[in-house]
Amino acid sequence: MRSKPATRTLCHMESMEIMLRCELADRPGSLAALAGAISEAGGDIQAVNIVEAASKGHVLDDLMVVVDQPQIGELLDRVRGLASVDLIHAGPSRGHPGDAVTRLAVGLEALLLGTMERARAVSTLVGGLLRADAAELVAHGDAPPPDGRTLVLPFDELQLVLKRAYRFTEAERERADALLRLCQLSVSALSTP
Repeated sequence: MRSKPATRTLCHMESMEIMLRCELADRPGSLAALAGAISEAGGDIQAVNIVEAASKGHVLDDLMVVVDQPQIGELLDRVRGLASVDLIHAGPSRGHPGDAVTRLAVGLEALLLGTMERARAVSTLVGGLLRADAAELVAHGDAPPPDGRTLVLPFDELQLVLKRAYRFTEAERERADALLRLCQLSVSALSTP
């Protein structure tokens, strides 16, 4: 990976952090080829998160990349040009994978202290952690049918609907279920005298 000058920051007006979700062949050199293509386009990888070890010899990774805005098109073209990589999604980053702990703590605190309305706190917390484009709690009869890009999860007498432009993995669904159980326990603890 190409080293950037110490003066470059995420606040620099010409640079931005993007998240790439890529499906790579699970074989030696695939990640190196992806890193090389990103570097050749002027990108600097900040973090790599293995989302799931997919079947058929593939792995799904999220990469946080800082790149000068004029180079984004070239970077995406180079990634798309790799035979061993399928670019699933590219968009603005919502933080590094490690930021999830902070998001969880802040979200649960808002839920427990009542500083945010319950439906908004739950949808913001779970939707944000799973990088959903939209998240809302709806009545059971108002939920759309689930598909790869729409998750519908029970929460008390409601359902949480999460939507985004690319598919949710089974591991992400399991995380969402666990987070909702934690939210339900938090709400129950508040209502118990």
